[in-house]
Amino acid sequence: MEFRNWLIRNLSISGGVIALLIIAVLLAGNDLSRRADKIQNSRQELSVRLKSFNSLVALRANASEAAKITSVLQLALPAKDQLIGFSKVLEGYAKNNKLGFGFSFESEAKATEKIPATNSFTLTSSGPYSQFIRFLRALEGGAYSVGFDSFDLNRRAGEDFDILIKGKVFSQ
Repeated sequence: MEFRNWLIRNLSISGGVIALLIIAVLLAGNDLSRRADKIQNSRQELSVRLKSFNSLVALRANASEAAKITSVLQLALPAKDQLIGFSKVLEGYAKNNKLGFGFSFESEAKATEKIPATNSFTLTSSGPYSQFIRFLRALEGGAYSVGFDSFDLNRRAGEDFDILIKGKVFSQ
């Protein structure tokens, strides 16, 4: 009986110690897992911050380049008072291509810090389609920056068309 009591006591103590060790290992593993997640999150956050910092550095470098180019681009656009000759240039292109010609300025939008000034216009013309294409190519290669809002082509007789263009010319 003594042996049995001794065996039960030793097994109970050993079982208790093993249970405590298992609990300690589980708690330590849980703590290590939490710390590993925290470290992983910190690494990801640092990676995002590093990418943001690199982007900021690149943007600042590009901003100084853009400032240099902006002044060159501003010089590429004609001054507002130079738009007076715009209709004469278009009329010359039309005459060179044997097209009828009509022109009027419609409205004006002032320049902002980031957007150039625009003057809306309406252009009417008539003649063969192939000559009209040549007219557009001459306009595209000209000194004025032009944007088109709409084209309206109506066939008259044979190869002749009536042409209505609404657009805008850009200036400083």
